[in-house]
Parts: sequence; C-alpha cells; structure tokens
Amino acid sequence: MVYSMVYQMVTDPQKYVGKRIKMKGAFSTYFDEETEQRFFGCVIKDALACCSQGLAFELAKPRKYPSEFPSQGTPITIIGTFEFEKIEDGIGFPIIKDAKMYR
Repeated sequence: MVYSMVYQMVTDPQKYVGKRIKMKGAFSTYFDEETEQRFFGCVIKDALACCSQGLAFELAKPRKYPSEFPSQGTPITIIGTFEFEKIEDGIGFPIIKDAKMYR
C-alpha cells in the first residue's frame, strides 16, 4: 500500500503539491557529476521487495555530508512538504522540502 502511494506521488505529483508528507524508508544519496549536486532520498520497497520507489528530500536545517548523515540503506523517517521542482520546460521531479529526518 505504501509503495503504491509513493508511486502515485511520483507519477501524478500535482495532486500532492503543498501537502505535509511523512514517509518511512531507507536513506539513499546520489551525486550528479554533471551539476555537481548531491541529492538525498527516502526509498520504499514494494511488498515483495523486488521493486522500489523513492522521493528526494531537502532538509530544513542543512547538515554536513557524510558526517551528519546515516549510511546508505539505513532506515529513516522523513517529514516535510511535498513539492514539484521544475528544471526546464515543465520537466522536473517531486521532492520533500523543509524536511526533518529521523533515524
């Protein structure tokens, strides 16, 4: 059920923009060498653990990476506001902004 809700948020983000989101999953991070930007995510697996879906998040209070972050795969809870960040020409990605992260 939770996996399908996150899937809906990713495929139809406009329905959720501005809503407060609480999500439990695994910590993930990715560094985009082209933009030299680090992204953080919370990933949830489906019931059979064969597929996963996640949302990027941006913390309300910045932390130093990697010393103030959990390791990849650590269980976390994220609470923040769902937004859709546009990159160009309507293309973009869903993200949880002003997030608090708990282990």
